[in-house]
Amino acid sequence: MDKQDFENIVNNHIFSSSEIIDNVLNAIGLTRAKMSTYQQYCYPNGDYMRLRISNHGIYLQHWFDKNREARINGQNNPKLNIGHNIAITFAPNEQECLSAGEIFPMKIKNVSSVKTKQGNNAKPQFKVKHICYYSWMLTKEDVNSISASLVNCISMGIDYNEPLEDIDKIVEWEDTSNRPPIKIKGKTLLQGRNENKRQRIG
Repeated sequence: MDKQDFENIVNNHIFSSSEIIDNVLNAIGLTRAKMSTYQQYCYPNGDYMRLRISNHGIYLQHWFDKNREARINGQNNPKLNIGHNIAITFAPNEQECLSAGEIFPMKIKNVSSVKTKQGNNAKPQFKVKHICYYSWMLTKEDVNSISASLVNCISMGIDYNEPLEDIDKIVEWEDTSNRPPIKIKGKTLLQGRNENKRQRIG
């Protein structure tokens, strides 16, 4: 049993992704209507930010389609290469995966292919900063820190600043349309398991 698991057991609570998402959304003044919550922010200086909070991976095609539809409907939205695009994912814990019939831990996808209706690569290219937190590893203090960082990000119109020091709890990617995702920091759960196996063998 590692330190994080022990701490959560001592606190007699393992967070679910649903619980964390509701807490975080409440902190930033939003409520969850669907599995994924999208919000757009426009600031007085002209800066623009898009935020998505969910419990599963991202598909950049969906970001492109939503943005395109909004502009077709007359909304004054810039294209996705303008401003910050931030996706926060809270991976489901084991009980959530069992209830949904999913293998634990659930693979968090980063699908970066984006096509126009004509089948061409969408232009201009855009980036999404995607951070995944492992819900069952988080403490109440972690959730509060994430919420506070998001509040600061939204209120100031700045990029999201990672508040957690323990990178075993997170993995961050840079997803650019029509390019392979780039892992910035942290470990996927598969990497962590493989490293533990090598340490036991060694």
